[in-house]
Order: sequence, then structure tokens, then C-alpha cells
Amino acid sequence: MSGELSSAESAATVADNRREWVEFVHFHLEGDACELELGRVEQIVKNPAVTQVPQTGAAIAGVTNLGGEIVVVIDGRALFGLSERPTDADAVLLVLDRGNARPTGLLVDGVPGIDPHHVDQIESPTEIDGWNPPVDDRWFRAVVEETERTGGPVGIVDFEAIVGEAREQS
Repeated sequence: MSGELSSAESAATVADNRREWVEFVHFHLEGDACELELGRVEQIVKNPAVTQVPQTGAAIAGVTNLGGEIVVVIDGRALFGLSERPTDADAVLLVLDRGNARPTGLLVDGVPGIDPHHVDQIESPTEIDGWNPPVDDRWFRAVVEETERTGGPVGIVDFEAIVGEAREQS
């Protein structure tokens, strides 16, 4: 009986430990690293066909058709005030999970992978000494203190702020 209890306790400990880790999509914009919670990303699409829409702001790259669903494409570089993506450069679309709202995606330069971080590594942007955000810190809801991939802090993007600002600019 004690062996069963031990197994149950062990399973509970493993489950608790899993809850203490959060996975993030690690992406680049103009060489700078950022992350977005994996649970907020519905789909990752390499080199999407984007159709420009007249009379929209610079932050709206256009729209794309993904399986019959029209997705509004936000250009991360334009939104953050970075240089334009070279025409021959690859791009990756992070389709955001927005529930019942209009499907929206963030166009980035690349996605090298998914990174898990312990919740103790995630802080408010104001809590990290020496963090120099690649763009205005209003775009970040949190910061991972240090990542294996970068060896330094990485900002976690606030996707609601991105969608809201893109909507205002269009």
C-alpha cells in the first residue's frame, strides 16, 4: 500500500512541477529575440502569402487565407518601428489564438524554437536590472531573466497590446 501512495505522491509532484513551467515561442525581429506564450499561438506558418489591403496602416501587412479563414497579418517590424524586411528574406506568421475575435497573426523574421521557462524566471519588465529592450518596453508584459538560447533576458510580448495598437494604426 505504501508503494501505491508513493507512486501517487510522485505523480502529483510531477504534475505540480509541470505547472511551474511555461512554454514560449522564441522568435526574432531584426535580429532581436522575443517570446510569446505558446498557448497564445494557434499556428506557425512559414512564408505565408500575404495580400496587401489598400488604405491600411503600415503595421497591417495585409491578409492571408489559411484553410479558408482570412487572417489579418500584422507586420512586427513596422509595428515596432524597425527597418523593413528585405524582400528576399523569409518570414514566419504566428497566428494568435484570440478566441472568437478576428483571426490575427504577427509576421516575424524567424522562429528558432519553443523554449520552456520556470515561472520563477519570469519577472515584470521593471524588475529586471540592466534589461535593455530591443523596442519600446510597452510591448512587453514580462521578461524571462535568462534563457539558454540567448544567455540573457528576453522580453515576452504582450499580444493584446500589439493587436490593439495595430487596430489603432489601421
